[in-house]
Amino acid sequence: MSRTIAVRSAAVAAALLWVVSCGVGSHSPTEPSCRQVSGTWDASFVNSCGGSGSGVVVVAQVGCNFEALIPGFGGGNVAGQIEGDRASFTLYFSYPCSGSATGTATITGSTLHGTYSGGATGFGCCNPVTGSFTLTR
Repeated sequence: MSRTIAVRSAAVAAALLWVVSCGVGSHSPTEPSCRQVSGTWDASFVNSCGGSGSGVVVVAQVGCNFEALIPGFGGGNVAGQIEGDRASFTLYFSYPCSGSATGTATITGSTLHGTYSGGATGFGCCNPVTGSFTLTR
């Protein structure tokens, strides 16, 4: 299990380095303004199914769009958009669960706090599920 997490984290880090090295993610004068969230975050979460934990999340951002793998949260990935200091996102659950949750987050200084709700189906998965998380740098 830890090898899978390490491989996923390395893949996200490589993708992030590629994006940064190509100069992607800079705003043109006509693009909307949004906060930068790319990089490594320390994360903690709790959900309505009795789950809680912490881990490292690596976020890649291009313009105002972002993606992240969330190995410390049991797997899956997140994709969303940032508008100013707020983000909206979809969390896609990974095997053995399937399904998704949607949520919003607020970016304040070096903290990103959010909530989500949705459903995960599959053996041992929780449906419906709500949760909250905090990411700090």
